[in-house]
Amino acid sequence: MSQTPEQIINDTYAQAEAIVREEKIESILAELPPKYATHLKTILKYAETQKGVLGVLATSLTYKIYKPRQDIRYHQEGMKGGYSGRSFDTRYVTPFFQKKFPHYAMRESAWLTRSLEQPRPYTLNYAGHIQSKTLKTAFLELLDLIQKDKSLANKILVALFALLIESSGKHMQIIATVATPDKVMIARVVNAVRQHILYKYTGSGAARLPVLAIYAVYALLIHEGMKRYMGKTLAPLGRHTSPDFRSGALGDIEIFDKDGLCFEALEIKHLKLVTLEMVNIAYEKIKSHPISRYYILTTHEPDYSESESVVERIEAINKEHGCQIILNGALATLKYYLRLVSKPQDFVDVYTSLLQEEFNRSSGVKSEHLQVWAELRKSL
Repeated sequence: MSQTPEQIINDTYAQAEAIVREEKIESILAELPPKYATHLKTILKYAETQKGVLGVLATSLTYKIYKPRQDIRYHQEGMKGGYSGRSFDTRYVTPFFQKKFPHYAMRESAWLTRSLEQPRPYTLNYAGHIQSKTLKTAFLELLDLIQKDKSLANKILVALFALLIESSGKHMQIIATVATPDKVMIARVVNAVRQHILYKYTGSGAARLPVLAIYAVYALLIHEGMKRYMGKTLAPLGRHTSPDFRSGALGDIEIFDKDGLCFEALEIKHLKLVTLEMVNIAYEKIKSHPISRYYILTTHEPDYSESESVVERIEAINKEHGCQIILNGALATLKYYLRLVSKPQDFVDVYTSLLQEEFNRSSGVKSEHLQVWAELRKSL
């Protein structure tokens, strides 16, 4: 009896775990034609930023093992002799990735990536625009190889999973081994966070960092029982990719009172000047809620807009609704709140934990962000 898709994926993952545990990744890669072993490493190199390519490849490999006669390059049912790669991915592969490799997982399906959803087969001359030519070549040549030699599908999928397991383990250790000093000056902590947020990263994701920094200091304020936040609850962080209108959140960070009503919310902007439009959008979110304060914080310099129209609008909202909309710099706010925390070094640990958690659950935080923070922690 042939295996089900779930059995194929789980068995392959178990094989990959054993290979990583026995430190035999290079051995299994050596069993592949050299060029294709290099192609797999290329897929891994771009896995954070090009998750769609990773997801399509994993789905294609799994389906080839499940249905060896299927030409997996023909990934849509509308193609002659094709199959629905998206449906197979949505049902089996993406849920598996969300469980085992959340950092590399798509939210729904790899086929929602524009460059991969085109109704053309993934042949060597596929016209879809994949940002890196090296990645595109690796992706298409791997599919071409699998189609020519179906016996390699299992071996390549095992190797791919092994590389992902090993990579995930290395990322977990990046900042775990750096100790936080017993005492640290607030100015040094704020400076480290400033450098971390404003570092010139090669990829995306830095906009999430100030959200995590402000969330970390709020977690400490509430934990230590600051008078304003007595009896209040800090809501869990939402996903960075979920818009407020879809999630129902009033801001990036929310604090609730004992009755479950939003007491205070914060919207964090990265390198954006606060505008009248932002204030109006904020009011549309809060106008039907009995919220007392709404912060719009930004990492932009200067920290916030003092234009007359913005000030007038904030005053009008306060008279109409009663909510105080407060504009400020994210880093200035962090510095102020750290003065209220009993041990500023605790912030370093909480922020570090948030970075790790965010990295583990999604791709909002990248490995590059962890590496830079590890170096900055050493400087403390």
